[in-house]
Amino acid sequence: MGFGDVKMSFLLGALLGFNSLLSWLFLSFIGGALIGILLLILNKAKLGNPIPFGPFLIVSAFISFFFGDLIFSWYTILLIKGF
Repeated sequence: MGFGDVKMSFLLGALLGFNSLLSWLFLSFIGGALIGILLLILNKAKLGNPIPFGPFLIVSAFISFFFGDLIFSWYTILLIKGF
């Protein structure tokens, strides 16, 4: 995660609000991890090579902007009731 990603995170975090912020960070890190693992499995990337994180931040920000409160409430219900 470079300094440009940090700047983008401050801006998007201020835009989204607290509940959507949590779902946004969760979605961006999970999405980045899944795509990174998939690229490693398919030999498209090597361990140690950086993968741009900005696209994951932007895509998950759009998802969280529209569905962030829904994702946050679903996740809190899941935590309270258990898996």
